[in-house]
Parts: sequence; structure tokens; C-alpha cells
Amino acid sequence: MSFLAPYWLFAASAILIPIAIHLWNKRQGKTVKVGSLRWLEASASNRWSSIKLNNFWLLVLRCLILILLAVALAQPVWVHDLQKPKGAKAVFVGQELLYTSALKPITPTIDSLLQRGYALHTYTSDFRQIPQEAWQQIRSRTQDSTLVSHENYWSLSQALAAKYKLPQDSVWLFTSDQQQYFSGTRPETIPQHIRWIPVATEASINWLQAAIQTSPDSILLILGHSSREGITYSKYKTATSTQSINLSGNQQLQLQRQQGTLIASTGGNSSKVKVQTEPLQVAILSSEAQQTEARYIKAALQAISSYTSLPIHISSDTTSANWVFWLRNEEVPQRINQQVKQGLQVWVQQGQEPQKTITTLAGTGGTSIKVHQVNQLEPAQQRQLWTTANGQPLLLVKTMGRGKIYTFRSGFGPAWSELGQSAQLPELLLPLLLPEPDATYDYRAIDERQLLPANRVQATAETTTESTQTHLLKWFVLAAFVLFLIERLIANRRSKV
Repeated sequence: MSFLAPYWLFAASAILIPIAIHLWNKRQGKTVKVGSLRWLEASASNRWSSIKLNNFWLLVLRCLILILLAVALAQPVWVHDLQKPKGAKAVFVGQELLYTSALKPITPTIDSLLQRGYALHTYTSDFRQIPQEAWQQIRSRTQDSTLVSHENYWSLSQALAAKYKLPQDSVWLFTSDQQQYFSGTRPETIPQHIRWIPVATEASINWLQAAIQTSPDSILLILGHSSREGITYSKYKTATSTQSINLSGNQQLQLQRQQGTLIASTGGNSSKVKVQTEPLQVAILSSEAQQTEARYIKAALQAISSYTSLPIHISSDTTSANWVFWLRNEEVPQRINQQVKQGLQVWVQQGQEPQKTITTLAGTGGTSIKVHQVNQLEPAQQRQLWTTANGQPLLLVKTMGRGKIYTFRSGFGPAWSELGQSAQLPELLLPLLLPEPDATYDYRAIDERQLLPANRVQATAETTTESTQTHLLKWFVLAAFVLFLIERLIANRRSKV
């Protein structure tokens, strides 16, 4: 119980009035002296020692009436405890796990959660619920199914947190750890009541990345292979009329030529590329101080051309260029930025003030390349392509229209890094020069520390503005009135005695 006007409780001090009246209102009878008592001298009596409470229960009633009236003036209310809503319990599973063998390790956990009252859903934009009968059919499958999903699990996690936002909710989330399901900016936080468990998948995929017409009767195919360990490329030189190629692992690549495009199918996957007949035009624009860096880039491009038989023409003309390497301290000119929107790719490597660092860059085949310095450029909100072992972004990319701008924060010379002397530099640059692979081909695994949001936050309970108070004023007034009637009844009876 609480009071809307608690200052009226001081009115309860009025009970001192009836107490004082009862203490001082002592009835004095008339003294009649008889016999020899009238000759006795009157002795002094202590008035205070004779003070006694008269009509004790009548006093109690009068005090209670005053107390009840004081409480009534304070406007008492009874506050009801709100019944907290029950938390929802749900399990979400990515579709790439539901229809593959990757589901087996987590099936016992899902079954246990379902027995505890959890509801099963697909981790898709509609959060579709899976009935129990459908789940029994899914868990008993013996063959994997090919499923193409375009969901972005990072952005989807924000919708999930908005749907289950009460602290008493309990959500389990199982997804693959493949790169293809994560793009854009990783969320910084995730509620504590959402438990996200990445599941390792061992799947791999082959696709046709590029086709280069080297002569009228021969063609060079560059095939991509992706697994959880990384992405690699291999080349196959074959006749233009070839319809199939034997790959490793007893797989076969089926080829179909349609005018200027080539369609390749393998393992249930199909990819389509435009046959490249013209050389790749690359423009290198460097300042005097960046001449050494330009030589490293030229050497890497020549090695790529020699390895893939991809004709690469290097010049300083940006008019018809497919790629521009900007090795100057000045900002990229506006005319080049306009070309980027039309599909030009630009590599920006400005010789800004360096800062020393001791770290490495992961190369191909599990090797490491030492990095000595990075420039002090503050990386903007761009996607990171190359990241050093200590988390330093080394190569960032920003999309502008149909093209991209790549920002490199180090260098190829010995003072900057060992990239210039590394045989892996052409392998690192090759995927950038080729057409960008479809995101669904990226089966690389993301480390759990990079996949999950960095911070787990406690959800806050929703507050309600609805009144849950019961006013008790009338009941206290009624109680005081009843006691007043009882008090009058007792007082009238005593006055007649």
C-alpha cells in the first residue's frame, strides 16, 4: 500500500487530544464529612499520583477514528504487482544446415530444446516455423541437398533481436560459419538471451571464374575452388570445342559455349562468364617517390600474365583502362572517380607518413608475409580484404557505382613489407584483377571472434503506463464511520450508569 498525499499522515497526531482529555478529565465527587472524620485535618494529596485512564477502550476507539481519518486524507492506494509476461523460447537454424550433413552434430541439442518447449524456426527473413512432422523428416534425411541462400546473417540478427527483445526470452541460433552468409558491417552488440553458435561446415565448391580466348582454336579457363581453408585458382588450357574437363576428386566440368559467353556446370553448380578476347588495360600513375612501388606492381602483373596467359597491357593512359594504380600523394582526380562509377577499378596507395608495426599478413598455403610499416590513414567504413595478424586493416575496398576503390595502407618495398620480394604477391593480386566471384562461392570459414558481435548486452524490460492502483479512500472512511457509531453507543451507555 502507498499514499498519494502522505503529508496528511501527520494529522494522525490528533490522537493526542483525546488522550489528554482522558488524562485530565478526572470526575471529582462531593465530599461529605460524617462522624468524627470532620475533626481530622485534611492531609495533602498528590494530584498527579491519582491520574488514571478512564474508559480505556473508549479512548482506543476515538484514537482509531482519528488515525483512520488521517490515513483517508493521505489517499491510500493498493499497488498490484504486475504479472511479468512469459519469455518466448525459440531455436533458429540456418537453411544451409537443415539440408546437409552439418545438421547431425547439433541434432541432439535441438531435440533436447524442443522437448523443453522451444519452437523450431528457419533463420530466414520470415522466421518461418518448422512443424514437428517436418522436423522429423529433415533429421532423418540421408542425402545432402544443394541450397542457394542469399540471406545476410549479420543484418538478419538485428531483426531477430528486435523480435525477441525481452530479457526473459531464450533464443538459440545455429548458423554456418561460411563467409558467404556474412557481408557488410558486423553488429557491435547482441542481447545476452540470444545464444549464437557457429557450426563448422566442410563443404567445398568449384566454379568457372574467367575464360580467356588465347587463340582462335584454344581457350584458357581459370577455375576457382573454395573450401573452409580458403580460395584457390587453377588454370586449364583447352580447345575451344572442348565440352568437358576432368577435375580432381573425380569431378567433371561440363562446358557449353553460347556466342560470347561460356557456361560451366559441376557438382550441381552452374557458372556463366563472358569470354575475354581483349587484353586487360592497366594504367599505373606514380610520383617520383613511388617509382620503386610501381616497379613491384609491374613485375607482379607480368607474372600474372605469364602464368594465366591473360594479356595485360600496362601504360599511363586512363582513358580506356580497366584498372588504375594511383601511387601519388594527391587525392584521386574527379575524372577518375567518374570512371569508377562506370566500372573502373582503382588501387590507391598514397605515400603518407608511416608508422612502425611488427605484424604479418597471411599468404596462400598457410605462409606469412612480414609487414613492417603501415601509413597513418584512418580507415573509413570500408570492407576489409587484407588484415594483418594484429587486426590492422591493410587493404580496404569501397564500392562506387559499378566500380571499386581499393585503399592499400602499406607498400611493397623492403622498408614497408616483404610483399615485393614474395612470390605470393601475384597470387594475392590475381583475384582482384579477375571478375569478382559470386558471393555464394565463398566457402571460407570465419573465425568465431570475427563472426560474433563483440559485445553481449542485457536486454531491458519494457515499462507499462497502465494504472494498477486501487484507491482505498472510501474503505477507510467507512471504517472510521463504523467505529464512530460504536464509540457513540458505548459513550451513551456509560453516561446512563
